[in-house]
Amino acid sequence: MLKGWYKPLGVVLGGILCIQLSAFAAEKETKKSSVPAKKTTETSSKKETTASKEKEAAPAKQEDDSKKVLATVNGENVSQEDVNQMLNRFGKQVPEEQMPAVTKQILDGLITQKLIMQFIRDSKIEVSQAEIEKELNKVREDIKTNPSLEGKTLEQVLETHGSSIDTMKSDIIISLSLEKNLGKDIDDKKTKAYFDENKAAYDNTERRASHILVDTRQMKTDAELAQALEKIKKIKTEVDSGKDFAEVAKQYSDCPSKDKGGDLNFFKRKGQMVEPFAAAAFALKVGQVSDPVKTPFGYHIIKVTEIKKGNDVKFDDVKQVIKQNLMEEKAQVLIKQLLEKAKIEYKT
Repeated sequence: MLKGWYKPLGVVLGGILCIQLSAFAAEKETKKSSVPAKKTTETSSKKETTASKEKEAAPAKQEDDSKKVLATVNGENVSQEDVNQMLNRFGKQVPEEQMPAVTKQILDGLITQKLIMQFIRDSKIEVSQAEIEKELNKVREDIKTNPSLEGKTLEQVLETHGSSIDTMKSDIIISLSLEKNLGKDIDDKKTKAYFDENKAAYDNTERRASHILVDTRQMKTDAELAQALEKIKKIKTEVDSGKDFAEVAKQYSDCPSKDKGGDLNFFKRKGQMVEPFAAAAFALKVGQVSDPVKTPFGYHIIKVTEIKKGNDVKFDDVKQVIKQNLMEEKAQVLIKQLLEKAKIEYKT
């Protein structure tokens, strides 16, 4: 089943959490060790009173906030409640200081989802109840064969992850609809040609790379982005002049990986890094450094430090995976077109 419509959101959020949580955990431990052991009775009393008042006021405020419209997409609303539902899937994993950036990524993802739902509706693509149940049953079977989920129903698993059966049905409808629309002209000839050009994506070849990041997620103006681009270009000049990449990463990178000289360890061509980053890394040989690469996180320069060769793989073994990848690429083109044509208004 095609999941390309939500993949950009998933990867971005996954990357944010992966990159930021390690730094947050270290900071949290430091703060724990520095908490004073004792408080005066007066201070504690004041805090308890304040906390009590805040607790009493919280439900009403939360209810009001949930109704707030954050954006309109061709006249249709995306609300705070929609964003909250997605945030709930991450529980308390998102550090407080990263909440604005994560919330922005979620909002952008929900806007994309809204556009695709409108496209499906306008294109009159239909998915039958039988098709939906078939996909749900596949997931149910997967749960039965997973020892860690023994005895749990699909509904229970979804609830644990802050989701629901209705949300999953919506995901399935979108995925199947896109598959019907985008998979029509993808034949064996096209998939074989793609395989020949992208074998590294399917034979488990891995790259080990280091990077230097200039984070742009909090930047809102063209001037700020231009400054970020100039900064990464100057950093690249320093590396090109012979300075040690790891030392430059420690000095300039906005990613917690800077403590390890920017090292990101091994990763495969697909599924672990956002596409622009992975594509750039897999175009490099050992020791080569990329030109600046733009991703949803910001500007990177990438150095490949090691290549782990993959296994021999036959086309027939990965044909269905390739077909899905081709549909995902077409989905990205569709999303770009929809975004260019859409009337999107942010209310915050």
